[in-house]
Amino acid sequence: MKRFIVKYFKEILLILVSVVVVFLLIKVLTPAPDKSELLKYKLKQLDTQIDSLNSKQKQLDDSITVYKKDIEKIDENIEKIRSQKTVINNYYEKKAKDIPGMTNQQVDSSLRKRYNF
Repeated sequence: MKRFIVKYFKEILLILVSVVVVFLLIKVLTPAPDKSELLKYKLKQLDTQIDSLNSKQKQLDDSITVYKKDIEKIDENIEKIRSQKTVINNYYEKKAKDIPGMTNQQVDSSLRKRYNF
């Protein structure tokens, strides 16, 4: 058997190489199965998912704008309160400066006006 393989080594090698070449040619030349339907289905699924994500994003954007408007209103209220606080503080600072120069009757009348009693 060993003598047979050694004697016909070139022929055996030639047959093996030719079989591999024929196999590769068949593999390369056969058309691939058509997967276009599967690809179309997958693309449709991706499109629907993208559309749903876009709609959710729009909803989130709308809610964010509503919250921003609410925040702006709250900020305006805070600013109004700060300015009112400043005005009230200034009024009482003036009154506190006026009291030492007033007589007892003037202090009494100003407190009556203030507290309505």
